[in-house]
Amino acid sequence: MTTQLETREFEIREVNTDQREVSGIAVPYDTVTRIGGRWGYDETIARGAVQDSDDALLFWRHDEPIGKITAHEDRDDGWHITAKISETERGNEAYTLLRDGVIDKFSVGFESREHLEDSETGAITRTAIRVREVSLVPFPAYNDAAVSQVRHKEETAPEKENTMTDKNPEITEIRETVEDLERQLATLGNERNDEPTIDTRSGGEVLKAIAAGDADTIRAYSGGTTADTVVKNGWVGDLTRLVEAGAGIRGLFATGTLPSEGNFIEYGVLDTDTSEVSKQDDEGDDLAFGKVSVTTATAPVETFGGYTSLTRQEIERSSVAILDTALRGQAIASGKALNAAFRAFFAAQRAAQVTADNVVEIPETPDYMDWLDAVVDAAEKYDDLGLTLDALVVSKDIFKAFNRFEGADGRPLFTVSGTGANTVGSLDVKGLKGDIANIPVVPNLKQAASGATFVNSLALRSYNSGAVQLQDENIINLSKDFSTYYYSALAAEIPAAIIPVVEAA
Repeated sequence: MTTQLETREFEIREVNTDQREVSGIAVPYDTVTRIGGRWGYDETIARGAVQDSDDALLFWRHDEPIGKITAHEDRDDGWHITAKISETERGNEAYTLLRDGVIDKFSVGFESREHLEDSETGAITRTAIRVREVSLVPFPAYNDAAVSQVRHKEETAPEKENTMTDKNPEITEIRETVEDLERQLATLGNERNDEPTIDTRSGGEVLKAIAAGDADTIRAYSGGTTADTVVKNGWVGDLTRLVEAGAGIRGLFATGTLPSEGNFIEYGVLDTDTSEVSKQDDEGDDLAFGKVSVTTATAPVETFGGYTSLTRQEIERSSVAILDTALRGQAIASGKALNAAFRAFFAAQRAAQVTADNVVEIPETPDYMDWLDAVVDAAEKYDDLGLTLDALVVSKDIFKAFNRFEGADGRPLFTVSGTGANTVGSLDVKGLKGDIANIPVVPNLKQAASGATFVNSLALRSYNSGAVQLQDENIINLSKDFSTYYYSALAAEIPAAIIPVVEAA
């Protein structure tokens, strides 16, 4: 059985810049926090829960090791650690951000060994965990620990009066702002030595910095912009849009933003909902009782992408936008790969609901009336769930069968390109869509077996990152490699909202 590594965030207590050490509470005890938002649960880590964690390492944002945990101990308020930061490129970057107070949070990756669950509230108390790594991250899940102090190493260079600093506070502020920008901005590309620099943070990170009152982010930039020069046409198109084009059945379901870190996502799954609201017969009578039961599940974050290689001459001398074409081809191929992964995920969820007998039955050779009856039966099931019947997903053979339905007079029962009479629905053969009794019908053309499934858009959710393009140059043979990739995790958040149509026994 694969052990799931979970992550939680906490704040750093202390940074010792003399020894390149950082210390603080890696795991606070008896602190309640909400995991997974609205459909999540309350979690508490019990006092003394950390076990067998002597081999835990210090990581940078759960991505790569940057140091070693040199000491740890249990105290009343939590599991305290001291870690030494190694002198690597990433370690030096983390050291600088710690020293400047930009990073002041811990995130712990742990394996849950034992826990208790409140049957009424669903709250989880972790009674035994093994910490595998402690990471430095910008934003916490737990906010009860604060930085106690930051000690900076004293410089021994002789004192020298700086008239600009001492006598002109405005120039001093400008100089400090430039120094901050130099640390936060990265060089864009390697096409020219004089390319402008860009802020490498995501839009979400910038908004968080503004909300936190970060002066450097809020302060308006007054330097040069692209309006001051001549800018070449860009080769790279809207890769994310191309990945999402032609989403197929994936477009029927919900999407979400992938968290910025972690190789798994944890999400809430609706288990049961007995919520009930009814009229109070008499004043003082008890109201109707019901509750929502939520369990948790995890989904792996997977990478989709590809690369190509072009010569500099092909890029620079071609009369067509060959690089743009190549990147668009990669993005479209990435979308096709994600669609294939989603179809397999959808098929697995459909099979699970057949096993659970959450189905609607039709005869072996159904006519259009049987399909109308199936719509009514499915609508009743969705009414019990408090959801709507959003669409009917069918295999290619069933989509073709709808096109052949005829009335007693031999005329088609589905309008096709605006023709037909006595209709119960419509089919857009070219657009591969239709409807029956105002329920959208969408063909799953690559579905392995014949079948149909009623769906609600909230049943499944795709957590996707934006598409990213990377490049690397080989100066020996004057060629460049280009890759396009993105991350995706697929979650079945309300699996009961997938209702297969099966042949009646």
